[in-house]
Amino acid sequence: MTGNTVEFRFPDVGEGLEEGEIVAWRVAAGDTVNRDQTLVDVQTDKALVELPSPVAGRVVRLAAEAGEIVKVGQLLVVLEPGSALGSAALPTAAPSVAGRAKAAPAVRKLAVERGVDLNAIRGTGPGGRILAGDIEAAATGDGAAPGTGVSESRPQGLSHAGSDGVAAGRQPLRGIRRVTAETMSRSWSEIPHITAMDELDATALLDARRRLTETAGTEFTLAVLFVAAVARALRRHPLMNGSLDMEAGEIVVHEGCHIGLAVATDAGLLVPVVRDADSRTLPDLAAEIRRLTRAARQGKADLADLRGGTFTVTNYGSMGGRFATPLIRPPEAGIIGFGAIRPRPFVVDGAVVARPTLPYCCSADHRLVDGDLLTGFSEHVAGLLADPVRLLAELLLG
Repeated sequence: MTGNTVEFRFPDVGEGLEEGEIVAWRVAAGDTVNRDQTLVDVQTDKALVELPSPVAGRVVRLAAEAGEIVKVGQLLVVLEPGSALGSAALPTAAPSVAGRAKAAPAVRKLAVERGVDLNAIRGTGPGGRILAGDIEAAATGDGAAPGTGVSESRPQGLSHAGSDGVAAGRQPLRGIRRVTAETMSRSWSEIPHITAMDELDATALLDARRRLTETAGTEFTLAVLFVAAVARALRRHPLMNGSLDMEAGEIVVHEGCHIGLAVATDAGLLVPVVRDADSRTLPDLAAEIRRLTRAARQGKADLADLRGGTFTVTNYGSMGGRFATPLIRPPEAGIIGFGAIRPRPFVVDGAVVARPTLPYCCSADHRLVDGDLLTGFSEHVAGLLADPVRLLAELLLG
């Protein structure tokens, strides 16, 4: 505190993070704020963090701009405490969260730049979420008539994260996209990848998913069964659940199976972590995946949700893909991806028939994992998914 003002600096948010990027300010100079009201959204290497005001009072000055990289301890905002203003100057209540439009921080920032009121438009994303394309349509007057919820300027069909409202020319590398670029550059430059791919008959898998959903009365997504199978396979092949510490010259084999699940959001790809996936029941696993996925897509995932992964699962089949070569997230040793299930020729009892077929592709760190281990792990996962009774037996018997 300096004189009658409080200097709020970028705090140490843990996990050894030293810097973050200002994504969007929620306040401006001259605004009055309540204690614990969100001042700014900051993107770290792990998560989007909402930083609250330490005091009630007035915003005197913003010391950093959107898009700026700030270090821990760097000045963010100067505040004048409420005691110097009088109680009448302060708002009586924090803004209502319930009535807040659904939009990612990057989309909110775009709305400010385009002069669009988020509460005046209806989003075309999942659950009415406002996308960047909706902002552009509203700004240019090309949106649909009020109440339709559909923008005529947007092609109908799948909405791919990062594809809405992208204009030609140079764009700043910010937010989740910047973090993704840095992580993937590190992955490709540091890790020699070895990859195995195949496909399996998903007839029994789809039947098991349907029957589980009907019996439990709640949806069991394929992702739940993917994570369950991977967790069991990691138990049998613990080196796949490890990592390399090159500086120490050590192999680290993790005790817990903490599986990251890649989730496409409006702002880019997030990977929330299902902790202790190998010790959870299927209903518990399903509930946790629902919670993590919802938090990621709503921009509410915190550091605890995004840290400590030991292996990653990605389901690019949800967007229609078949085969891919997923890149490992350092310092993990492996990642497995699943493609779209579609009818394809499959040999059953010596005859070629049409069966729903699930493609999968597993990449591993070749410094740690050899081909025989990668093949054994991939085949174990495939065997559990092709024969869900075996998966359920392993879950019950341990």
